[in-house]
Amino acid sequence: MELENFKELWNKDNRQSPPEVSLEKQNEIHSPLQMLKINMETEFWLMVITLPMLLIGSPFSINDVNIRTISICVTILTLALIVYFYSRFLKLYKMLKKSSINTNYDLFNLRTQLLISKEIYISYYISYIPLALLLSLIQINFHFDMEYNLAIFGFSFLITLFLIYIIIRYWIHYMYGKYIKEVVLLVDELNGIEVKPGITTKKTWFERSQKFFMTKYGIKGNVLNTILWFISVYILIIVFLTAVFSIIIIAGIKLHFIDAKSLLNALNKLN
Repeated sequence: MELENFKELWNKDNRQSPPEVSLEKQNEIHSPLQMLKINMETEFWLMVITLPMLLIGSPFSINDVNIRTISICVTILTLALIVYFYSRFLKLYKMLKKSSINTNYDLFNLRTQLLISKEIYISYYISYIPLALLLSLIQINFHFDMEYNLAIFGFSFLITLFLIYIIIRYWIHYMYGKYIKEVVLLVDELNGIEVKPGITTKKTWFERSQKFFMTKYGIKGNVLNTILWFISVYILIIVFLTAVFSIIIIAGIKLHFIDAKSLLNALNKLN
């Protein structure tokens, strides 16, 4: 479908000189583009604030030489991944700031770059799944022979997978996806490509608070709103998963499927 759209737009542009985009349409596209730039600035500062968390539980403090070496390699790999992604992130941000939307060719180029960047963004978070697997193995020192280590490994890995899912499902949508979709639909509509009518939905609490903070404090308000929601959702997920696993453990102990003393010993050895 994307290839067919590409051919159709390419043929239109080659048959005649690039048509000028009306001021009205430029203004329509400017709004979601502005929000994309604001959210990109917000995520950058959020990354700067949260980056020191990588140093919590420094791999240099691990006694086992082999585990420490693996932990250092994982940390370096994570930092390399962040540097690579944010270099692409910065490139897109500069493109959005300098990009012209005066002609049909400009709009099509912008549309293509946004769709590619969205896929790269999703891939960035998916790439954390193997890193999460490694970190979960490090958590139990790669020793499955100890009782309940498999359960502890599974618990750590599932929490990480759940967090990655939430980020991909909701974070990308509210920060970028919905605005990229608006731009894509406007460009397709402008080029006569049939688009499905969007379903009108009520604004979420995140969007309402975002509008309130931005009206009051500008971009700083958007950063504050995003940080507050990020922390709140993170705490809520941890509390929810802790409650679920606590119920499972208590039920297991009551039904004699889990030995409380052995479980505590396994946890103490990890510490």
